[in-house]
Amino acid sequence: MIRDIRDKKILVTGGTGQVGSFLVEELSKKGANVFVIGRDQKKLKEIESLVKSEKITFLECDLTDIKKNKAISESLNKIDFLVHLSSEMSEVYTDPIDNAHNTINVNINGIINLLSTLIKLEGIVYASSTAVYGKVKKIPVNEKNLTNPVTFYGCGKLGAEKYLNIFCSFNSIPLTILRYSTIYGPRNRTNQVIPAFIKKALQNKAITLFGKGKNIRDFVYISDVINATMKAITNNQEGVFNIATGKKCSTYELAKKIIKLTNSKSKIIFKGISNELDFLSDSEKAKINLKFKSKINLDEGLLKEIEWHKKKA
Repeated sequence: MIRDIRDKKILVTGGTGQVGSFLVEELSKKGANVFVIGRDQKKLKEIESLVKSEKITFLECDLTDIKKNKAISESLNKIDFLVHLSSEMSEVYTDPIDNAHNTINVNINGIINLLSTLIKLEGIVYASSTAVYGKVKKIPVNEKNLTNPVTFYGCGKLGAEKYLNIFCSFNSIPLTILRYSTIYGPRNRTNQVIPAFIKKALQNKAITLFGKGKNIRDFVYISDVINATMKAITNNQEGVFNIATGKKCSTYELAKKIIKLTNSKSKIIFKGISNELDFLSDSEKAKINLKFKSKINLDEGLLKEIEWHKKKA
């Protein structure tokens, strides 16, 4: 059964980020009544015009303190549907214990606090990550693979998945978990490999690869991610789904592509030993159940992200 989202009150956490901002724009176009929770009203980025024109509602609040804000808690009582994108992965801590505490506080405690304010949910879409799989013995990896995260980020995502499964089962709320592969494209302000390589290439600076750059990754373009997320919202399919292209690319191949596409004079330097894990997703389940299939190939997507970085430079 297709879910009609027109006039539905949909809450998007992490709505100012890369995925969130594009998703908020798409939901607004489809007629949803969109609410966004964010930490800073002054950092609306791409959704600023939607907030100022009152096409969406922005609620300034930290999820870890949401229960202390009575006004916002009351405004969330009538939310119909939750898309939880908010997470913590960009902060760098020298102390691993600080890293663990921060990850748990944002990725797990944040969702616990939020759910305590939502009374009549018709469904939840949770943005997880393929980081929950950790080190795998064989690729590609499907949703039946064991989860064994090797990073605090992956642990936080898996912990939130477990909590949501229990919460939604107890309260009879449909839950869809999307395990995104590495996302790239415009509005990517992270320090992940693609934006890092693009910035180096645009400045004709050397690109350093650890080991021989043979480790394999799976990159999925932002518009494909938005398409998959919208299908998860509207198709009313419960379960866990990998969202990926299923096409592999080594770090060395990626660096060469970016140098070529930017007409850069950057050199590739090999250094030390790589601790990166090979990973490739199998998204056949999403293809069958969500009718999702990635459309943007890597070269096309890289060109779009390169142009975005050029404009921002």
